[in-house]
Amino acid sequence: MMTYVHGKPATLTKANLEYLAHHIFLPNKLPGGDDSSAKDEILMVNFVLDTLVRFMGECTSEDETAIKACVAMIRGLQISKSAEGSLSANDTQEVLRHLSPQAPVALLHVAAQNGGVLVRKTITSAIFETFELSPANKAVMTTQGRLVRQFPANATEIPSLDFEDETFLSVFTKTLEKMSYQTVQETVHKARKAEQEHDEDRETVEPWIVTDLLPSMLRGVGKQVTVPGICKNTREEVMWSNRKLPWRRSPVWFLIRVGLQLTMTRLARKDKDPYKEFMVFLMAQVLDVAVKQGAKSDILHTMSTKLSRRLCKLKYRSNGRWLQSIQQIVSEASKCLARRWDRIRKREEKLLKLNDLQKPEMEDSLHFSLLKMEEFLTSIPERGKHIEFPNFIPISHVRPLDGNNLPTYRAGDETYLPFRLAMIESWVAASLDTWLKSHIEEENLCGDLKRLAQSYHSEASRWYFSRPEGASRMLLTIGELWVAADKAAIHALPMLRCYEHEVPTEV
Repeated sequence: MMTYVHGKPATLTKANLEYLAHHIFLPNKLPGGDDSSAKDEILMVNFVLDTLVRFMGECTSEDETAIKACVAMIRGLQISKSAEGSLSANDTQEVLRHLSPQAPVALLHVAAQNGGVLVRKTITSAIFETFELSPANKAVMTTQGRLVRQFPANATEIPSLDFEDETFLSVFTKTLEKMSYQTVQETVHKARKAEQEHDEDRETVEPWIVTDLLPSMLRGVGKQVTVPGICKNTREEVMWSNRKLPWRRSPVWFLIRVGLQLTMTRLARKDKDPYKEFMVFLMAQVLDVAVKQGAKSDILHTMSTKLSRRLCKLKYRSNGRWLQSIQQIVSEASKCLARRWDRIRKREEKLLKLNDLQKPEMEDSLHFSLLKMEEFLTSIPERGKHIEFPNFIPISHVRPLDGNNLPTYRAGDETYLPFRLAMIESWVAASLDTWLKSHIEEENLCGDLKRLAQSYHSEASRWYFSRPEGASRMLLTIGELWVAADKAAIHALPMLRCYEHEVPTEV
């Protein structure tokens, strides 16, 4: 099986391409378990380095300084990592020793601590910037939209004299080497199973050793400083399905992105953004390989869409050769998808039998018979004229109330209960006062009003039990009936006017 050859993107295998597509483009369908390995991390670093070198030959001269510094930085990352994925003390020391004004930045991956270190050398000092790589599962799963993160977490400055000291470099690189492969129990998340504490391998490691302990050690010869940082709106996923460890986006890919953006932002012109231009160029190189390898159509469509979206976001786009390369790659991908769609349409297209239309017979086309239509037209005169009306007598469940008569509530179909209650409430609101004036002399007036109020209340209280607005309307209706009964009682017995009665507590 062919393996990826450094400097030759065409040698990417199908597995290599899938790994790059998953971590760089983050498509909809992702693996259900961990796919990381030291070999894949080296692949990611080599591919970014190759693309940076190619981009340096196609970008404008204004960005050349920043791109050269980034090439040296990624090459240093490549040198510092061993075949197992940890740092090599000797190689890391060599990388730091060769920092110069043309290559002032070194990027280091402290894998076991889930941390990254960016070392930036100036004329008088060296600045160590540390930050977290993979966020915790809870932060990823509970955040709606993109995860907003600030970089770096902190920065420590030491004098150049101390930084260039061989003893300091030896101790520092050996410390980083040990940090890169040895975890600390205090930074590992715990899970309680069977009443015992176990290491939670599915969770990320807390980066305290890199972001807190390492800077405190460096402050012994230096001091904490504030440096210009960046804010990244990152897209992260944690996918876990029938595997021991979940899938998450490559921490090496994130380390590279943070290092490139910090370096390019600081070294490029204020009105330029070569980082975003390079990211579009890098994604285009992956798309180019995918087209040449005949990747699935949904992958090509996802890549093309995300690539086009990034192009639209570029505010100050420089018209270099890199842009023409991207346009050509996107055009080839679109043509590939169009050809595939044409093949699908032709394969699924049904053949129409048109042999009968080759020699048309005019006589057959002018004279034709519709047998069913003729039978229907012949049957019309034979139909009878008797129309039988259905014996349907509708029953009114809600009858209109007469304003001159006190309504009586009768139980009926539960479906029409709210309508019957509404009729009584409308009658009380519109006709009760008028009816009371004309029937004030009747002997059983108070008893009739009482019976109406009781029968209405028994049904309304049940229907309006969980309906606050209806319950309020019920109380107002009963209150109106109570007032009417009070007026009738005072008219029958005027002495009651002097009696200050109260509403019973049970009401």
